[in-house]
Amino acid sequence: MNISRMALAVSLLISGCAIMGRQQVDHPIDAEKVARIHKGMSRDQVTEVLGAPQEIIFSNKEHDPLREHAYVYQHTRSKYTGIVFGFINFGNVDEKKDRVLVFFDEEGNVNGLGASLYSDESSYGFPFGK
Repeated sequence: MNISRMALAVSLLISGCAIMGRQQVDHPIDAEKVARIHKGMSRDQVTEVLGAPQEIIFSNKEHDPLREHAYVYQHTRSKYTGIVFGFINFGNVDEKKDRVLVFFDEEGNVNGLGASLYSDESSYGFPFGK
């Protein structure tokens, strides 16, 4: 009887499983659509191409505090990997973001654009490093 209990305890401790998951926050940003944004476009034209922004940055100028200064578009992709052996757990999370900022001049036309598109580079990884 002691041997069967010990065999059960050992089998529970050495049994394990692997876990993989992913998560996306907000809609993906299409690089081809970002490339269509150029100086001189209106806010409405930007919204037609990229959709509604997740955030609007307003001007901090004293005379025009409600002027929309920039639109912010974001997308985050995370991939999770985990290994569970009884009471011992190992995990890894790789999170990458896309972020696009479209800046407007005093007349409400595109004055500049900044983009970093890295969410497609998120990957599953072994919990002990790359």
